[in-house]
Amino acid sequence: MSKKEVQKMRELSQSEKSAIQKVKKLGAAKQKDIFRFVEGIDETEGHTELAMDDRLSTIDSHDEYRSRIFEASGCVNQLVGMQSIIKAGEALTPSKASPKEIAKVANMTAQAVAEMEPRDEVEGQLISQLVVLHEQAMTWLGRALRVDRADFANTYLNGASKLLTRHHETLSSLLKYRRGGEQRVHVEHVHVHNGGKAIVGNVESGGGLNQKVGEGPHAKV
Repeated sequence: MSKKEVQKMRELSQSEKSAIQKVKKLGAAKQKDIFRFVEGIDETEGHTELAMDDRLSTIDSHDEYRSRIFEASGCVNQLVGMQSIIKAGEALTPSKASPKEIAKVANMTAQAVAEMEPRDEVEGQLISQLVVLHEQAMTWLGRALRVDRADFANTYLNGASKLLTRHHETLSSLLKYRRGGEQRVHVEHVHVHNGGKAIVGNVESGGGLNQKVGEGPHAKV
């Protein structure tokens, strides 16, 4: 009897069941592949093609594929969206990658972008940059861990640090764009000492002041 056969079975815990159900629910809307690799006679042959759904009519197939392009790029224009996906994939593809690997990386990049749901071309560009910067930074951090020389490790760490800084800046730009450029300031606590005044209302730079004034340490804000 093998070790696997004698291993005791167990039931899923409630937390495990909840996590599985959550993943299944989210997985129902998984982004489909943009490209597919068609195997040739041997490993040296084959080609990459658009992953159209052959089970649909020609019109429906093109419309469905166009929706996939939008989900992965934010572009309504199919050609522009496809170019965006290809360029992002190229930024993460090794120089000597096989056609099959190129298609795989492009699909994974498209799925990563789709996870953040770009709403237009600008968001698609920013999210593509986020994906590339994050993946490249993780690659450089991994290189730093695998080298023995401290000078090489520092070079990789510095490179990763710069990439992550650009990542955070790009994320900030994305969030600002999604807010329509609106700046929000969240105030946790306001302390007013004896004789002081608390300003209540919206303060806009360069504009007027809509306010109420409360006096004393118990002024309501």
